[in-house]
Amino acid sequence: MNPLRLTSTLAAAAALTFALAGCSGSSGASTAPPAGAATTSAATAGFPVTVTVPGAAPVHLDHAPTRIAVLSPDAAVAVAELGAADRVVAVPSGATNSTLVPDPDTYAKVEHTISDDTSPDVEQILSWKPDLVVVTARHTGEKDASSQLTNAGIPVLTFTNGWSTADAITTNLTLLGKALGSPDAATKLVSTITSGVASAKTATASVSTRPKVLVLSNQAGTPFVNASSVITSQLVTLAGGVNAADAAGVHATRPVNPELIVKAAPDYIMLVDVLGKGRSSFDSMLSNPAVKALPAVENGHVKLFAARDVYGLAGREVVSGTAAVRAWIHPELG
Repeated sequence: MNPLRLTSTLAAAAALTFALAGCSGSSGASTAPPAGAATTSAATAGFPVTVTVPGAAPVHLDHAPTRIAVLSPDAAVAVAELGAADRVVAVPSGATNSTLVPDPDTYAKVEHTISDDTSPDVEQILSWKPDLVVVTARHTGEKDASSQLTNAGIPVLTFTNGWSTADAITTNLTLLGKALGSPDAATKLVSTITSGVASAKTATASVSTRPKVLVLSNQAGTPFVNASSVITSQLVTLAGGVNAADAAGVHATRPVNPELIVKAAPDYIMLVDVLGKGRSSFDSMLSNPAVKALPAVENGHVKLFAARDVYGLAGREVVSGTAAVRAWIHPELG
């Protein structure tokens, strides 16, 4: 399950919305002007083009899109990273949530906001006359919307890999850059991420001890434990740690309880704030006597991270997020 998509819906319900997602403040995207104000400078070379996403139907575009509806927060971040925010006419509410995305002002003036990130209203989207829809299909509602919009003749770029690894992110960025007519921007961003990941691996190659890090997030008003299938887990690995959830036999992100935390026996506990409620939202777990007795808690190895920096990422935050985690669990590396 991708954290950003899950948390976006929950955050919206809590009037905070996110629901995939991040360098902080360095996306390079400017505040989007009113819908339809895309400039003719949008690349036209290379069109018509067909973009084939693994696990999804090929998407044919006769021209560079100028009215883009983005149905997923992670995809919205990626579109902005590639410099195409000025061509976006609709985004999910999570794309303007400062807790969840690095540059919430990017889409502050976008014409339409989608309130339900996991079950978008197809008729409403069609009324906005998009010439490209971008969606990360994880939930039934997103998959249904992708199918129905495609059947209605709208080009729909549907990502199915959840943006859950650095490789998934760079693959998606490359395909998205092709669809937007921005392949050079995609190549440059992919290079930044790829080189950053390589540097991160080099930085921790010689560490003799890889601490166990338990990743907890606070969606739905209750702490969740995050499995290895989320991008935050890869940040931990790149930073020179291992996901403690594996030791506890957790293979899917789900609500956590004190017994599971104790079983995981983490050296560090990473708190990811997706609701903007701070550390107190994890008190139901951290105040438990058995959890308080864990070395991670007794040694002060518990740290709160903003979701926009380490959670549901879709751009260069993979690099900056890894660096932040590494500085925490391996301070000896500088």
